[in-house]
Parts: sequence; structure tokens; C-alpha cells
Amino acid sequence: MGKRALEWLMVVLLCLGGLFLPAYSPVVAPALAGSTTVDLWIGQKEISVNGQTQSMDVAPFIQNGRTLVPVRFVSEALGAKVDWIETNKEIVIVLGAKVVGLWVGKDTATVNGMESKLEAPPIIQDSRTFVPVRFVSEGLGAEVNWLAEANQISIAYSTPQLILPTITDTVWHYVVMGDSEAWGFHQYYATSIAKDLGSTVEVISRTDMGQDCVSQLKLVKTSTSWRADLAKAEIITFESNPTPYLGWYMVTGPGTGPDHQKDFSDQAFAKYKADMSAIADEILTLRKGQPTLIRTQQFYCPIYSDYKKWGILEEIIPVWARINQILAEVATEHGFLSADIFSAFNGATHREDPRDKGWIGGDGEHTSLEGQILIADVFRRLGYEFIVP
Repeated sequence: MGKRALEWLMVVLLCLGGLFLPAYSPVVAPALAGSTTVDLWIGQKEISVNGQTQSMDVAPFIQNGRTLVPVRFVSEALGAKVDWIETNKEIVIVLGAKVVGLWVGKDTATVNGMESKLEAPPIIQDSRTFVPVRFVSEGLGAEVNWLAEANQISIAYSTPQLILPTITDTVWHYVVMGDSEAWGFHQYYATSIAKDLGSTVEVISRTDMGQDCVSQLKLVKTSTSWRADLAKAEIITFESNPTPYLGWYMVTGPGTGPDHQKDFSDQAFAKYKADMSAIADEILTLRKGQPTLIRTQQFYCPIYSDYKKWGILEEIIPVWARINQILAEVATEHGFLSADIFSAFNGATHREDPRDKGWIGGDGEHTSLEGQILIADVFRRLGYEFIVP
């Protein structure tokens, strides 16, 4: 592969988030917009929502000491939106800024991108999906009480008054920045935002093959059109690769000449972090005082077979880890989150080939339709907590 065709393939490892205190707080006001109380009883199909009795077609039950409830009835009673994804038996629940993800038969779940262990996995029974009531309710921000004498579950949810951007001309603007790994997915992410938050989202693509940290920083600082787009963008996702500092070795493999140079020194990584931090600083300055949803995008790796052929896969994995740690640190230090695309595509150990899963298209490098939808889903799972710089 040529330099330009491979330029976007700078891959990075799972970030080590949470190492720093955020500089900006999520925009969730302490004032409450209202409250909802949901009561259910083990073995009974009745459900009470704010004192109004309704009927379900299945009843909650206890299995192995854990209370399981029908997910759609209970979640929608709280005001949440529920998606069922048939391909992998997945349940996605969205309520306010919270996004809870569960899988039938799987003992792990996510809340705003953070993975948790379940004591009771979701199951399908009587053609309905049942989930552990305490985990889901608390994940959405509700309180759960168990009244043993009455075999009753009482769920109380106080709706946070989320401070969201003002919709100007009926739309929110979403700027996506990066190299070709930022292609394609953003339309699906925009659709999710529109569905979950009830807004109309217009995508502004600021992506280009091989867009690196040096060129991106220059554009963010000096381009009138780029700065105008960022100043009006209620939603921003960005990435850029570190090839100006780390060199091309980890993209093109061993060899001689400038296309195979490498520099994995502390100084090279420090320069990359400085550029990414400066990009984040500029974004926050341009959005000062305005609620904004900001995310950094991590990278996936589609060319494992080449790395294995060159014999450098294990050599470079620690380099990817450090690059992605930098992306995570930049996000966390500036008060927003980083989307772990690498783990989604390449597995928890980062040694799985996404080509084998159908997430890479016919060119062997860029995402397929399924891969683009997967990236959008990783962003969606991070939830919708806006910050005000």
C-alpha cells in the first residue's frame, strides 16, 4: 500500500480514562423538571405509574435471588426510549443524558460507556425481554426500593432538567474532524442524536485522507471557515494521527527512507499530546459559554495481517496504547469523553481482525456499512452530557 492509502491507518489502543479531574462539569442542573414513580409486584401484571394502574402482558419474577422485570414496559414508564437490536440480542435504553446497554445472556452491561458486571443477565421469557430491575433503574438515575412484605418494587425517578443547546434555525450543527477513519459513521451518529434528543442534526464534515495533528491544529487556529464551523457546532468529534512526530514505520513497516522512519521517544509522544491539547483548547475557546457535546475518536486497526507479516505487531502494540492514552488524557483533562473504537473493532485484547467480522469494506482498509454503524453506536453509548466551556 502507498503512503497516502495507508496514512489514515494510525491505530491506537484502549485509553486509560479517568486519570484526571475534568476541567468542565456536565451540564445537568440540580433543579428537577418532574418526577415519576413506578410500582410493580412480583407475579402480577399490574403496574402503577404515578398512581395510575396499567396492565402488562407479563409479570416480574425473581430468579436466583434477583428481580427481573420486562424491560420495555418499565423503561417506557419512566420516560425512556428502548431499542432492540436483533443481530446481537442487544437492548439500548436512553433516558435524558443516560444510555444503558445490555445483551441477552451476557453478564456485562454499559452505562454511558462504562462497563459493569451484572449479577443477573437479561433473558427472554414468554417472548419478552427481562432485565435486572435495580441495575437498569439505577443506571438511568432512578432509585429502587424493595418492599418485602408486599413483594413490591418501587422505582422513583426525578427528571433532571438538562441544559441543551438552543436550536437555531431548527437544527444543531455537528462538526466531525479527522482522517479517513472519521468517514461514514457520522451520519448514523447524527441520526441517533436526533432520535434520542428530539433535535435535527446537520453534519459538517471536516475530514480528509491523512489529516494529521499538525495540519489539523493549523486549520483550527487559522482557517476562517473551520473556526466559523466550530463556533456554531453544538456537537464536535475529532481525531488526527501523530505521523509527523512518530513517523511512518508503524504504518508502512520496516524499510529504508522517509516512508519507514520511526520515533517512539518520549519527546515525540509529548509533541503529539501538545498538539491534541491545543486543538481541544481552541475548540473550547470557540464554544465558550455554549453547551457543547465533544468527543475524541480513537482508531481501529484493519491491517493485522500486514503487521504480522512484517513481524512488528507485538512491538507496536505498546505504542498504540500510549497514543490512545494521550487521546483519552486530552479528553478527560478538558472535561469530555473519548470513544474507544479500537476495543469495539479489535476486541478487549486488541488482537482481533475486524475484517473477519465484516466491519471493513472491500478495499480492506475503510469501514463497511456495518463498521460505520458500530462506530456511531460506540459514540452513542457515551451518553449526552453537554459541557459549557
